[in-house]
Amino acid sequence: MTGRIISPLRLAIALLLAGATPALACPPQITVERPSTPSSDSAFVLVHAARGCQWGTLTVTGTAEGLVDGQRRSMPLDIVATAADGVYRVRRQWPSEGVWVLRLVVRVGEGSATALVGVNASGEIAAMRQQDPARRLYPNLTDADVDAMLRSLAR
Repeated sequence: MTGRIISPLRLAIALLLAGATPALACPPQITVERPSTPSSDSAFVLVHAARGCQWGTLTVTGTAEGLVDGQRRSMPLDIVATAADGVYRVRRQWPSEGVWVLRLVVRVGEGSATALVGVNASGEIAAMRQQDPARRLYPNLTDADVDAMLRSLAR
């Protein structure tokens, strides 16, 4: 028999990768868009969420992280499913003062994906960081990314 012996380290790495492959190769996905015809009763942004290869219940949550008169503020967002599968509506719920970052998160099982939407002092979308599924880029957006975007918007 001419078999090769696999080293314990290689075996451990292979088993780790095999167990993590679905989460790494096919995480939940999130993209955000501005509605084509905004009105006072419609969405400020639309969130498109997909489960990727993950099993479990898909949830979409979010917070508005603000900087108002130099003070940090945070408030949960009410996110509502639309009639379209995987599309959620976020209406304007945060104060008009200051600058804000909407942190939007899709969770499915063990996986999650985050998008950030920066709202300037005029109430317009001035920045956005999100996934690029076409390029398979899934940034891990953190509190530091929110802080950096707030500082940039406040300039």
